[in-house]
Amino acid sequence: EIIQPVVERSVTIACITTKELIVKDFAMESNEVKMRKAAQLMVSNLAGSLAVVTCKEPLRLSMANYLRTLLQQQTGIASTDPAVVEAAIQACATDNLELGCMLIEKAATEKAIRDIDEALSQQLTARRKTREQGQLFVDN
Repeated sequence: EIIQPVVERSVTIACITTKELIVKDFAMESNEVKMRKAAQLMVSNLAGSLAVVTCKEPLRLSMANYLRTLLQQQTGIASTDPAVVEAAIQACATDNLELGCMLIEKAATEKAIRDIDEALSQQLTARRKTREQGQLFVDN
């Protein structure tokens, strides 16, 4: 329930930002490979970092709620001290938070790279065509 919205939002913001910066900064660059690599590096860092920052607390809360629900469904847990159960839930959620964040970061990074390649396809194709014609590329 948390992964999809976090990834979508992070990727959208990272792609818009990256496209604007890369198109501006590489306006005189005729080598589409350099431009593509720079865009991929920038978007992956932006999307990954934004996803981790955005998901950390909601993911921890979601994991704790899920564990709490699972434990409440078990028959023998009702007689256990609630403070002990809550401590175990919080410990489990905290111990697994980094793994969850890494998975979300990876999903955001991979999607961002695919999306930025698509978003820059027109600019990359224009550079490739001018290079193949032996001309210098200048973005208008």
